[in-house]
Amino acid sequence: MKYIRTAMLFSVSAAFAASAHAAGTLGLGVNVSPKYEGGSEYRVLPLPILKYEKGYFFVNDLSTGVRFPLGAGFSTGLMATVAFGRDEGDGERLAGTDDISTTALLGGFVDWQHGPWSASVKVLQATHSGYGLTVRAGGAYTAALTQKDVLRVGIGTTWGNNGHMNTYFGVTDAEAMRSNGNLTPYAISHGFKSVDANVAWIHHLNKNWSTVASVGVKSLVGDAADSPIVEKRTSVLSTVGVTYRF
Repeated sequence: MKYIRTAMLFSVSAAFAASAHAAGTLGLGVNVSPKYEGGSEYRVLPLPILKYEKGYFFVNDLSTGVRFPLGAGFSTGLMATVAFGRDEGDGERLAGTDDISTTALLGGFVDWQHGPWSASVKVLQATHSGYGLTVRAGGAYTAALTQKDVLRVGIGTTWGNNGHMNTYFGVTDAEAMRSNGNLTPYAISHGFKSVDANVAWIHHLNKNWSTVASVGVKSLVGDAADSPIVEKRTSVLSTVGVTYRF
């Protein structure tokens, strides 16, 4: 399955959360991202931009869940999202490796917001056996530049357990043999795998229609960055789109 990068869409929807008072936002974006995490080749894909909240229930792009306010700007909840897979043909260094299936992710989160500042911690477990667990922590600052323009700057980091790191960055003995000497066996343990930063800009054309754009940089770190399948440690991700508030 195709590897799709959605972090930029999350930053766009987060900016809408701080700037819009309508019940929801629906739109279509064009996402440019690497074919796989650590790959050097890029692909362009259409992706939905969706934000909707009603009571405790929310939808945020490819994620959905329930949120419970705790007071003092804190909230917690449960969520489900999706991690798209990876094909052997997505990069030269993947030759001989097993494909990674698309899998659902289930977990929980704690969010905090105070004025323009926000932060979150998300713990997500893959439902596919052996694909592991990740913990993501991030923070952001959202500013209304004008009555029509909103800017959001965010940073984050992601940690993976043994299962996650070996699934996405490890190389088994069998995979190394199938690569005809291009890969060496690589076992990896839990640890931080990446750091990232992004900027999202929203321009309100009128009370309903807006244009959105986001750009970000992500760098693999630690043992993940040293994996034999990694062609490029640092990648650029971007999204542009049009949205309608309802």
